[in-house]
Amino acid sequence: MFRRKTRQLMAALLALTMTVGFSAEIYAAGSEPSASQTTQTTTPTKTTPTYNKATSQKVMTALDVIPQNKMTTAGLKKKVSRQEFAKMLVKLSDYKDQVSSVAKTSMYSDVKKKSSYIPYIKIAVQNGWMKGNLKGKFRPKAAITLQEAVNGVVAVLGYEDSDFSGNRSAAKMAFYKNNKLNKNISRSKTAALTYADVTYLLYNMLVTPTKSGSIYAQSLGYTLDSNGDVDYLSIIYDELEGPIIATGDWKKELPFSLEAATVYEDGAKSNASIIREYDVIYYSKTQKQVFVYNDRVTGRLNSVSPDRYTPNAVTVADVKYTLASQEIAYEFSVLGSYEVGDYITLLMGKDNTVVGIGSAATLKSFVGGIVIDTEEKVDIENKNSAEVKKYIKMLDTTGETHEYEVADLKEFKKKDPVEVTFPNGKPVVNKVTLYRIYGDVDKNASRFADFKLSDSTRILEYDLHDSDAKIKRTRLAGLTIKASDVLYYHVNSEYELTDLMLSGVTGDSYSYGILLSARETVNSMTMRFEGVYNYLIDDSTCVALSEGTVFDLVGYTGPAQFSFNADGTATSIRKLDKMLVSSITSKEVSDGRSTYLLDENVCVYIESNKNYYFTELSKVMNLDKFEVSAYFDGQSSGRIRVIVAKSKE
Repeated sequence: MFRRKTRQLMAALLALTMTVGFSAEIYAAGSEPSASQTTQTTTPTKTTPTYNKATSQKVMTALDVIPQNKMTTAGLKKKVSRQEFAKMLVKLSDYKDQVSSVAKTSMYSDVKKKSSYIPYIKIAVQNGWMKGNLKGKFRPKAAITLQEAVNGVVAVLGYEDSDFSGNRSAAKMAFYKNNKLNKNISRSKTAALTYADVTYLLYNMLVTPTKSGSIYAQSLGYTLDSNGDVDYLSIIYDELEGPIIATGDWKKELPFSLEAATVYEDGAKSNASIIREYDVIYYSKTQKQVFVYNDRVTGRLNSVSPDRYTPNAVTVADVKYTLASQEIAYEFSVLGSYEVGDYITLLMGKDNTVVGIGSAATLKSFVGGIVIDTEEKVDIENKNSAEVKKYIKMLDTTGETHEYEVADLKEFKKKDPVEVTFPNGKPVVNKVTLYRIYGDVDKNASRFADFKLSDSTRILEYDLHDSDAKIKRTRLAGLTIKASDVLYYHVNSEYELTDLMLSGVTGDSYSYGILLSARETVNSMTMRFEGVYNYLIDDSTCVALSEGTVFDLVGYTGPAQFSFNADGTATSIRKLDKMLVSSITSKEVSDGRSTYLLDENVCVYIESNKNYYFTELSKVMNLDKFEVSAYFDGQSSGRIRVIVAKSKE
């Protein structure tokens, strides 16, 4: 799926590299900023953080700046001491990992020599974020006031006293208000701050530009979302500990009780009952959260890379996977337990690397899917054998293909449902008889045909032209699925669909773009049809050939649905249905009679002089300026796949 993979990768890269922010203005209270009073910085793109209280609290606890036990109604009302505030500032700085190297000698007579706050106070004072009084006292247990906290935050953002003219205290308070550091805080400058106040102040600091112009959170390496808020989930994922494999007494490896934890399965909130043997577990100690992953790869171990002395990757069922650790690498080394040719199951971690390994027989693994080809050829397992054997090629519900030896090819035909088990470490291919299942998927996509669906359900759509795509469970919400649409399924003991393969339900297995030209002929030598098709998907122009079939598209240019073989030859190209748009949003379009949802990867083009230019949806949503046509795929769950805009000017 060229288009989907390319766009998802680009989106991920943009999200990781986007730098956003806005310029800061500093001036004395009650006056307009003058040239001498305003610090000139770089001018980053403006952001619009939500300053949501719940987000602020989650981020501060995820960063271990505010203790979890302070996020109660009573805890948030308690006052924050100066020594506690010093520690918080350090934890939100580049010095957070240098605390242990700071000499634990007190700078102030009123800070006890055995105090755990000494290194934090020392770092805060030496960097000018905080200071003691003229009597050489730090007053560590005194409550931090708003003015003191603002002074610290302004300094952390890179500003010095020389950046402010006139009454510097008033100027800093003006900076605090004009840069929205005061969001969710209503205190006078001499008032003592509570944990709630400090939580919001420090979060507001994170989403504020530094003196150099970069958003402070980004300068620390944290990611922002599209609004400019700190991405809470990326913090959680970055600080996750593990993995733990769910075998034996694995619960004892957690630093907290599983019963007290919040459990997530593949990113969706769930409960501990979903954890199965050999699942991969990660956890957040500060949040008491458990993340469960159950992605597995089962197949023949084809090779070890670069060699069995220094392995760092393995190829299983002709797909290469990276090994996550030296412990896993050892198992594939000359000293390890596994040999090329073994049938194994890889346990995949959150970053899609191999974190666990077991024999397919021990883990009672199976591979389920449909037959896509049959063939007789020379033994593929024994390189020294010249014996011709019979093989089926199957597509499993993860989108991977496998070849397995069978006794008789006559038993199998294309699209037959099959399951492969490994009772003695060798594959046994079983043709599966499926009961007809059909009906409506509920609005939450949690049930279909009296069976449960979850985010761990492997769902693959396979079309009539040999294209396939992984489908999110939520994509099926509210759809009616016919029995003929179900190619394969597997149900576990809890009546949960663990695997589901569908045909022609969503249309997501196809690619979508613009057909630029078509040449269709008959080869006079072979008397076979041949086609040459120029097309545009996203902003990439390509050429596809077809042999033995053509699609009756000579003379047509415009939006189309495409299906390709692995070698790039076209197996299907067809026109899309069209509607003239009378209203448009970022999620749907309407012609006044019917409304269609936009595909999350909708391709948008501007057409000018019969040329197509790839663009963004936001640039063509003004219907006063553009005549917009939307093209959909005609499925019962169809989506708008292509949008073409023409200027009215």
